[in-house]
Amino acid sequence: MFVRKELKYDFGALEPFIDYATMDEHYNAHYKKYMENLNELIVQEGVENLTIEGIIKRVNSIGSKKLRDNAGGFYNHQLYFDNISPYNNDYENSGAELKRLIDKNFGGYHQFKSNFRNAGLDVFGSGWVWLVLIGGEILKIVKTKNQDNPLMSKECNVLVMNKECKILLGMDVWEHAYYLKHKADRRSYIDDFFKVIDWKIVSERV
Repeated sequence: MFVRKELKYDFGALEPFIDYATMDEHYNAHYKKYMENLNELIVQEGVENLTIEGIIKRVNSIGSKKLRDNAGGFYNHQLYFDNISPYNNDYENSGAELKRLIDKNFGGYHQFKSNFRNAGLDVFGSGWVWLVLIGGEILKIVKTKNQDNPLMSKECNVLVMNKECKILLGMDVWEHAYYLKHKADRRSYIDDFFKVIDWKIVSERV
């Protein structure tokens, strides 16, 4: 049975950028519900012996939309709550390899941030924005709908061409991630999201 990762900080630790009420609702309602649904579905679908990564990479062949949605929701939120924290928020102190890749692929941090923000604003409805590392050298900003992620999409199944694909950073742009504080101002949420990214965690994913 899958369980949520415990936070390394309390719900109010990200204020004023992400407020206590949003964190409480996001972690204790949405993330928890995906976990509960997933634990029911893995038995129904006969995949209880797979890891969450194994399920994610097989959802297309399994063909269950409910499993796809809830496995994605569980896995995506696991990554999301890991890559935000009140710690290590200064990009300048992130790992040298991550900086090298961002400089190489985007021409620097500010262009990367602008591209990532624009991708978040461009998601219509509910979805996610990801920074994905392909083959150890290529960084791509990828948008997915609903609770999909790049590991279950063409970005990592076709473009990779058998090269390793890693998710380095995930940003939730469902309304539940920001609406209690930021209302309809997704741009403000994205700007605040960048103030709570744990660059140490992101660097360790490279």
